[in-house]
Amino acid sequence: MDPSLTAFFEPASVAVLGASDDPSKVGGSVLANLKAGGFAGRIVPVNARRALVQGLPAVASIREAPGPVDMAVVAVPAPAVLAVLKDCVAHGVRGAVVLAAGFREAGGEGAAREAELRAWLADQPLRLLGPNCLGWIRPTRRLNLTFAPGMPRAGPLGFFSHSGALCTAILDWSREHGIGFSLFASLGNQADLTETELIEALVDDPETRVILGYVEGVADGRRFFEALRRAAAAKPCVLMKAGRSAEGARAVSSHTGALAGSDAAFQAAVVQAGAIRAETLEDLFDLARALAAQPLPASRRVVFVTNGGGLGILATDAARNAALDVAPLAPAARERLARVLPPGAALGNPVDLVGDATAARYGAALGALAGGAAAHLVLLAPQAATDALGVARAVLGATRGWRVPVLAVFAGGGRVRPGAQSLEDGGVPCYPFPERAVRALAGMVTLAERRALPREAFAPAVDRARVRAHVDRLAAAGAAPLGLAEGAPLLEAYGVPVLGARAVEDGAGAGRAARELGGAVALKIISPDISHKTEVGGVELGVPPEDAARAADALLARVRAARPWARLAGVLVQRMAPSEGVEMLLGAVRDPQFGPLVVIGFGGIYVEVLADTVTRLAPLGLAEVPAMLDELRMAPALRGARGRPPADLDALADAVCRFARLVADEPRLLELEANPLLVGAAGPLAIDVRGRIEGAP
Repeated sequence: MDPSLTAFFEPASVAVLGASDDPSKVGGSVLANLKAGGFAGRIVPVNARRALVQGLPAVASIREAPGPVDMAVVAVPAPAVLAVLKDCVAHGVRGAVVLAAGFREAGGEGAAREAELRAWLADQPLRLLGPNCLGWIRPTRRLNLTFAPGMPRAGPLGFFSHSGALCTAILDWSREHGIGFSLFASLGNQADLTETELIEALVDDPETRVILGYVEGVADGRRFFEALRRAAAAKPCVLMKAGRSAEGARAVSSHTGALAGSDAAFQAAVVQAGAIRAETLEDLFDLARALAAQPLPASRRVVFVTNGGGLGILATDAARNAALDVAPLAPAARERLARVLPPGAALGNPVDLVGDATAARYGAALGALAGGAAAHLVLLAPQAATDALGVARAVLGATRGWRVPVLAVFAGGGRVRPGAQSLEDGGVPCYPFPERAVRALAGMVTLAERRALPREAFAPAVDRARVRAHVDRLAAAGAAPLGLAEGAPLLEAYGVPVLGARAVEDGAGAGRAARELGGAVALKIISPDISHKTEVGGVELGVPPEDAARAADALLARVRAARPWARLAGVLVQRMAPSEGVEMLLGAVRDPQFGPLVVIGFGGIYVEVLADTVTRLAPLGLAEVPAMLDELRMAPALRGARGRPPADLDALADAVCRFARLVADEPRLLELEANPLLVGAAGPLAIDVRGRIEGAP
């Protein structure tokens, strides 16, 4: 762990600046929490007007504190914060929690105050949490540096949040549900300590088994990604992010830019790092409970054991919606079950023990299954003679020593609560409804698959000098948005196939180009002002060479009439594309936080309508592309549909990785897009290209 954070994780002494006898005040609440929590270290109240605060000797200034002080909780108004922090540095304090609001979030004077604080911190040995935060809790050290009442249970979950208000709600909820934490941190405005540094610290914290976070954005996307990737390789990481829409809006010139907002970049970082994103707080902690207590599953295969057919059906439906495997049991397993279950029991999947199932019957059924699936879900509905506590004990006994995850659903209220609590205490997470349990299990499966995926970036042998020289020429010429003529050399230099074409000025040039290319050609208007060529009649397909001159002149006249203000640079004459294949989009944009992003999906003229795309950070590894394609709704079309041959997916993966390497290598490419990218049995072929380079209008 970063030595500069030792004071936060292992403090021997804490000072409370602004300490008060009144526990309704922030400084009084923090001091009361430290005392009530049982912190074993030295506590130093700082109060200029009182010699004794809450029964503890106080000092007028941190400079007067007897002996060293590791941590300071600053509970003074915002205008006084910087002055007392300077006193902390003078006394050798190594860490501080600033609770006060009135900084950047307040705008105006507050924003200026925070800017001054950040500038000062840059040259200081002091590490700071906040300002405008709830604080820091380390339950195993009985350390509660917040003004939230009560100490949460100690446990394996390391949690951080950008929202202090959300933290208070989660703390209250966690006590009711028995959730335990190794760390609970509210980051506030992050003038110093960030979510990325917390991730880096938690991966090295032996008390943390699962890393959880609620974030509203990240300042340094690439560092966040690298930290998350390192953490996820060692421990399960589950994040939730708010703000999916407007924050990603920005001026763009391509379909890709419109589709890849900052939320898509965050999602890409989470997936590629081998972590997982929760959609709701309930899902976040449901999954965290399972990850903290159970191993990851080795496959998507799950077996249900229930005493109620309805519960089993609900669980099966939820599992199929989550793409889990609910296949019937193997004959050998059915034979073992038949020997221990009554004739009325159903031996499929779910295994229905029928309504009068006893604890012994649950135990016998699980013993017969003996962990034969990748995961097991045990369901119970309270019947007239149901002994929920006995069933829980039977489940724990039968599954002890299993190396596959076991989750439970005890549906009901007070009658099943003792059994549910017994399971939780024994390390089997228990949920009130099948859907929640299945979502948690599906999250475990997804996490296992992502962590197992090889992530070595593809590094082909390419002519990088050729690309740099070409971009130099375009930049020197003040190139407008790139078209096929300007973009094709970039793709070709990195080995991405592009359909042959010639750029000409008029009909006579189109005739010559068509004869050189041979066969029927496509004619496309060249204009930096026209994105959708078909909408202005700017495309002609299947033109014979002998008709190319006349057709090009007609096309130019038609577009001039439709868009008299548009700049027309001529006509692109291109070989006709193969008739077989799926039209896709392969694009890239440069995100301000996460850098180059690659987007792949189903393209053509309806790309925004379909919005069937997947985003990743560049560069990519060959093994990552199939996983991207699997996320597309129309992925089955690539494997052959309605009698069409399957696409060459290996060649597609190679082209996607080469394209990703191109945009990662050349930072002046702000946007680049091959659309359509025709993907068929012969491999991918870029039909049209557009883009934008740094400095271009």
